[in-house]
Formats: sequence, C-alpha cells, structure tokens
Amino acid sequence: MLLYKYIVYLYKNILMTQRFYITKNLDVFEFDAEKEWGYPRHKHHFFELTFVLKGSGKHVLNESVIDYKEGDLFFLTPKDEHEFIIGEPTRFGVLKFTEQMFLEKATFSTSTYWRKNLEAVIFHQNIVAKSVISCKTDKEQLFRLYHLIKSELHSPLTYSRNVLSELFGALLIILSRNLKSTLKNSGHVYDKNKVDLILTYIRQNVQNKELIKVDVIAETFHLSPNYVGIFVKKHTGISLQRYIMETKIKMAESLLKQSSLSIGEIAEKTGFTDSSHFNKTFKKYAGKNPSEYQTSK
Repeated sequence: MLLYKYIVYLYKNILMTQRFYITKNLDVFEFDAEKEWGYPRHKHHFFELTFVLKGSGKHVLNESVIDYKEGDLFFLTPKDEHEFIIGEPTRFGVLKFTEQMFLEKATFSTSTYWRKNLEAVIFHQNIVAKSVISCKTDKEQLFRLYHLIKSELHSPLTYSRNVLSELFGALLIILSRNLKSTLKNSGHVYDKNKVDLILTYIRQNVQNKELIKVDVIAETFHLSPNYVGIFVKKHTGISLQRYIMETKIKMAESLLKQSSLSIGEIAEKTGFTDSSHFNKTFKKYAGKNPSEYQTSK
C-alpha cells in the first residue's frame, strides 16, 4: 500500500513538472485527470493551448467558471490564472510555447500578418472564459494540427524544425482569427494596456531600426515623443532604449542557437550597423561572444 502511494506521488510530481515547466520553445504532452486531481489555481510563465480530448468538468479561468467538455479548447497566457475541476475522467492535450516561438516565426516570415496581429493573440489576459473556437471547421483543423505537431515533436525527421514552424504558424493564424472575433464581439479595447502594446510593437519590429525610432513609436501610439520613454520607464522600470537593446539581444541569442545564419547576417537582421558593433554590444549584455553560442549548438 505504501509502495502504491509512493508510485502515485512520483507520477503526480512528474506530471507537475511537465505541466508547469517548459524547457523548449514548443512542446506537447498529454495527461489524464481524475476527480482527485486537486491542483489549485495557478499561472504559467509560458503560453498554453489546452485541448480537451475526453471528459468533462468545470474550468475556472480568472474570475469566471464555466463547464468544459470533450472538444473544447482553451488558450492561456502568462497573465491568466486557472484551475480544472474534474467531473468525468478527463484527458487533456497541452501545447506549450514561449513568446520566443512567436518572435522566431515573425523573424523568418515574409507575411505582414505576424507583424500586425500578434498582440491580438497572445498579449492580453483572457476576458472570455469559454472555449476559444466556435467554428466547427476551425476546431477540427486545430485538433488535426495539434496531433501533427505532437507527432513531429515525438518522432523528428529531417527538416522537422521547418515543418513545426509551418504547422505552428497555421495553428496560430486559425486561433488568431477566432480570438479576434471573440474580442471584437465582447467590446474589448486593445489600447487599455498601451504599454503592453508598445512593448509588443518593439518585439515585432526590433530588426527594423526605422520602425523603432522614438518619434515613430510616439506617432504609432499617439504619444508625445518626449513622453514615450517616460511612459515606458514608469510602467516597466527600465528605459525604452534598454528594452529595445535587450529585445535585440534575446532575438540574436535565439538565432545564434537555432539558425544557420552567420554572425554578420544575424547582426544585420537584428538591426546592428555592423558585426563589430554587434559583437561588442552582445558581449556587454549577454556576457559571452556571439561565437560562443554558435560553437555550443
């Protein structure tokens, strides 16, 4: 009996680790939950799509409580707090991803969609607790994409990273159009969290030095050029220029680790004037030379 309880304890801890932590930019796992599930309300530091593969119960999301059932899909951001109260034994499929996955997709994509609409998908706390997909066709497509991503992650083949990027992109486009429709119908105003939108804009456009000039940001968000820096510093605790530079360095780190681009190409893509300036600045912020990241891949 004690051995059984210990095995159950270990199993729950393994699930807890998988459930609440992420070691890759994109990951998938599935788990079963009984009525004794008992995990309290919590937040994640990543983004999550939770697919209800079977079962039913209640979903507590922020200040709302709704019923869930097989076929429902919930989108969670790091700003959301939630809990599942199990009714009938439930199997969940969870697709977890970091903000960096969006940045990577935006960097390599030629589509302006990613440049203009990312904030509609990921940078707002949920205001609607229900399943995010109401269109039957879109729901079927998203569940298919979930299984394709899961298969590619678990059995990677040649060009798996490229395949995953395209599948993820398709998933986000379908999700985005549903979320934007939901937000529009609920009367949500995007500029309530203006500082979040400014930071999102910077992350999306950080490789284009013209678009992240103070006067351009000010015009885009209807602020005085003299006030933009003050506004960002007031709400984030760091200066506008420092945030821009830290964002460039984070993007450069990802490209150094995950792409085949040369240091010169990465310097150009992240908006540096030349490789020398990039090397010097990168070491100042990251504590290492760019070449050290490439050799450690």
